[in-house]
Formats: sequence, structure tokens, C-alpha cells
Amino acid sequence: MSTYLPELRGELSFGDICEAEFLYDVHVREDARSMGMEMSGESFAQKKWQLPGAVAMFIPALDPGQGETFALAHGTHNRALLLSDDCLVASALGRDGGGPKNRRLLFAPMVEASEAQVEELEAENFGRFPLPPDEHVASPRIADLRRCFMADARDVHKALVAGGFRACSISDETAGSLAIRWSAFTLRRGPFVTEDSLEKFAEHLLDTRRVAHGDNAVAVATLLADVVSAAWGYEGRGVESAGNAADEGRAPDEVIAVLTSELQRLHKATAQALAGLSEL
Repeated sequence: MSTYLPELRGELSFGDICEAEFLYDVHVREDARSMGMEMSGESFAQKKWQLPGAVAMFIPALDPGQGETFALAHGTHNRALLLSDDCLVASALGRDGGGPKNRRLLFAPMVEASEAQVEELEAENFGRFPLPPDEHVASPRIADLRRCFMADARDVHKALVAGGFRACSISDETAGSLAIRWSAFTLRRGPFVTEDSLEKFAEHLLDTRRVAHGDNAVAVATLLADVVSAAWGYEGRGVESAGNAADEGRAPDEVIAVLTSELQRLHKATAQALAGLSEL
């Protein structure tokens, strides 16, 4: 499975990996200081820093002015993975015709990783999302969901217009896995959490001698997990697609077919899970 797409998507969307000068993972600690701003004179800037023209200086001793407050904090420049959903992104960037809004988009910082670290995170780590290398990107990376930060949508829009904002887009399959991991981290819900919970349930079935063999316990747990997976697919591929079709004015026939298929899959998974439980 490819992790990345060979080309950027047409519009900035969930899961895009972004790069811009202003994308900083900033955190405030007790040593943060409120600062004011004043402009240096042109001659001072030339003499002090060999820079042409006046330079903005941020000084702790000054009261914040010009209707803005500045703070000296800790930060790291990062590639960052966009976590805001597509509807919010479209609205915040003004794709509805209203222009970019005074809103913030949510990002997770990207960190370099080894292949061993990425393989280790494939299972049971809610807070970090692995991005294995593929034919498009040669180095493994990790998105740290535990250190999310926000950026002003107006700055994102400005950078997009200027060009060169996004680094790459992830594949649909990887985006689906990201959505599962993000749901697990923020809500403790979804297929990823289900797998962890039902593994414990399978062990409990053995410990209480409700089943005699480990294979039987795993089989029942798998059937129960399949229901959650099917429900996730119905919500994502079915219900969300139906909403998108309505927004885009597309004919409903294709969406009805997808909804029918996903409901049939959910019905089959539910029936099999109920049969498995009845045999316990």
C-alpha cells in the first residue's frame, strides 16, 4: 500500500502534510513573557544588524501595543499533518465565497523516525501515527497527535495563494487509517480501540473458562470487531458520501448503491457476531 500520493490533491484536505515558514509547534511554559513591539530606526537596523529599513523589535519591558499581545515562548519549526476535517478547512479558507475566516486549523507536528519505530507504532499506540516510506517518500515519519497546534486560516490561505505550502498528500487508505487513529486518540472510540478492548475480552473468556481454546476466543472477538469496522465503513463511505453528494449536487443513485452495500456488510457482520455470541 502506498502511503503518499504522487501528486497533491486539488484542494487542501485532511491528512495533507504541510510545510511553511510560520508552521511552528509552539508551547507556553511558566517562563513565557508578555512583550510589546516597537520599530527600530533605519540607521540603527543597518548599524546593528546590517539590515535595510526599519525592523520590528519585541521587548519585554514595553506594554503590548497596537491592539496586539505578543509572547516569548518555546517552539520548533515543523512539517505538519493537517487534522481539521474537510468541511472546516473549506469554510475557514473561504471556499464558500466569503474569503478566509478568522479561524484556526489544527495540525500535528511531523518528526523523523526509524523504520523500527514506525513498525512498533503500527499497533496499540493511540497518540502517534506512523507513516511508512514508499515509492514517493523514502524516509519514515511519525505524526505526533499528542502535540497538536493551530495556525490561523488566513495565514494558511495567504501561503496557499503564494504557492509552495503543501509538501505532499497521503493516500485514501492512509487517510482512513489516520481517521481511525485520530478517533482513538481523541474519543477512545473506533476500530483501533475496539481491537484493543476485544483482545482483552478474548483473554477474559479464557481466564474464566467460558471457552476452552484460544482460537475460539479470538474467533468471537474478531466477529465482534468486524461489526465496529463495518459500522465505521457505513458512516465514512456511506453516510459521509451521502452528505458530500448533497453538497455537490450529484445524482443520488451512486450514493444509494454505496449505502445499500455498506448496510448489507453491517447486517452480515452483525448476524455473524450474534451467532458467535450465542455459542458461548
